[in-house]
Amino acid sequence: MRRPALAAAALAAALAPQAALALKPGPAPEMKLAVAQAPDPLKAGQAGVVRVTVQPPEGITLNRYPGITLTIEKAGGVALEKAEAFVGTKTPIDDPAEFAFKKIDPLELKVTPARAGSTELEGTMIFTYCVKASGFCAPAKQKVKIALTAVR
Repeated sequence: MRRPALAAAALAAALAPQAALALKPGPAPEMKLAVAQAPDPLKAGQAGVVRVTVQPPEGITLNRYPGITLTIEKAGGVALEKAEAFVGTKTPIDDPAEFAFKKIDPLELKVTPARAGSTELEGTMIFTYCVKASGFCAPAKQKVKIALTAVR
């Protein structure tokens, strides 16, 4: 009678590390970005707006709190009014039914390209995502590159 109990205990001890690994989340899902610039194309030396729309993959939602923040770290010859764009709310939300964005407004950056040609903005987007099927939620960061074109 002791042998089955010992075998079960040994099996449980052997499987414990695998069970713990199964609880750890995998990498954050990659958000798709759609970029629009106005005017299109931008004009060198003139102010314009770049709108970045975030599109989560199927089965993923993004939380309105703490929102989505896009910070530009490298502007490559483009003057930025502000190097950061934000959508969402900075006020905690009490009702879980209201956590997720129903529609994600674009992140807007006011830009002035210094010269004609193509360039790239590089930055980091910070957001909190949730998996609809499991309810698992976590903060995440994603590196972004935004291609811009300006004419004379």
